[in-house]
Amino acid sequence: MDYSKLISDLQELFDHDYKYAEWNVVSEDILRDDDTPTEILDKLYELDKTNLAALRGISAHPNASEDILELLSIDMNDAVRWGVAENANTSTRILERLSVDESDVIRYRVAKNKNTPAESIAKLSSDASEVVRSGVAGNPSTPSAVLDKLSNDAEDVVRLAVAENPGTSALVLDRLAKDTVEDVRAAVAANRGTSESTFTVLARDRSAVVRENVAKNTNAPFTVLNALLGDLDTSVRGAVAENPGTSTELLEKLSQDVKQSIRSAVAQNSNVTDSILKRLSEDDDGYVRKAVARNERTPELVLKKLAKDEDWRVCESIAMNTKTPDNVLEYLAGYNDTYVRKAVASNMSTPQIALGKLAQDEEWLVRENVAKNPSAPVDTLVNLKNDSDWRVAKLITKNPGMTEEALIQITGDAKFRIRYKAYIALLKRVKNN
Repeated sequence: MDYSKLISDLQELFDHDYKYAEWNVVSEDILRDDDTPTEILDKLYELDKTNLAALRGISAHPNASEDILELLSIDMNDAVRWGVAENANTSTRILERLSVDESDVIRYRVAKNKNTPAESIAKLSSDASEVVRSGVAGNPSTPSAVLDKLSNDAEDVVRLAVAENPGTSALVLDRLAKDTVEDVRAAVAANRGTSESTFTVLARDRSAVVRENVAKNTNAPFTVLNALLGDLDTSVRGAVAENPGTSTELLEKLSQDVKQSIRSAVAQNSNVTDSILKRLSEDDDGYVRKAVARNERTPELVLKKLAKDEDWRVCESIAMNTKTPDNVLEYLAGYNDTYVRKAVASNMSTPQIALGKLAQDEEWLVRENVAKNPSAPVDTLVNLKNDSDWRVAKLITKNPGMTEEALIQITGDAKFRIRYKAYIALLKRVKNN
């Protein structure tokens, strides 16, 4: 496919239809689609330079041209400059100018932008506004020396952002672990850069929220998770049960906890053993059985048994599981609950015959999931272009299972919105090849 020809056809389609379409259609199809090409955004800008909603949408769009961003960076409206300031494609030159904008909200967005030059970041770290300084503190590109400085900031919101930053050093996190503010300590507990010694200290914190974050952290050592095993707070024990780093030894103990939420968490863990899953599949609580049904480690015989469960939520989880056998998925495709059929329609392991039947389901939620499923047959997807619900029809062009031939076929469709989406999909493929 020729990129220039596709762009030309797309621009013609814009001039013929989108110029006269209702605003909600233009907004949904063009501004809310990250794949919209620069050439169409330029046309939209020229169409109406006074439309604030259009300018705001273009300013934040990932494909906005540098020339347009330059013009929008001096717009009188804060909402437009805000979009430019947060755009990942905004040049360092424009960001430098916006770093001294009179609006602290815009300076905050500049402070958070990964492209903002180090010199501007350093200046913004001393900004009078705590909001702006928190933006610097939360930027993963902020130099460690600046984060060190901001970790001593008088404002809680700034120290919190430092504690959340994945680039913050273990030394700084160790200091913030002693902060008087619970949210700051909780952020340190959640940070993957926190040291083992700091985890050990925070595991004894008086706050259950802090201990829970330690228990959730995949970098928390075995000794710490083991210490939290007997925590009196249910949320903490549940977090240990959820942690993919929790050993099978600890999961065995937690699988016998009196709280169903903890047994459910064990049943979802990727380290759980077959014997635990089999035992929990017979649990009296439906939420526990649901968790077993969702786990891809669950043995096939257990999945088949749970497919007959009286609780529809269990059957829904079976329908979502990519390890569920074909014959079970085909059985569930005829289930009387919409959400179960929806789950089958979204499962990439569902047989194509079943997906073809579900594409004719009376519920649009079911058909929508077929339209998104990469395993759906191409002819099934093409037929959905005429679906009565636009929410279903528009999704087929985004489906990676659609062939180039099928997309070209759709560019001849009578409905201009589906033609437009097909052109966008073809352009994306040309650019990626």
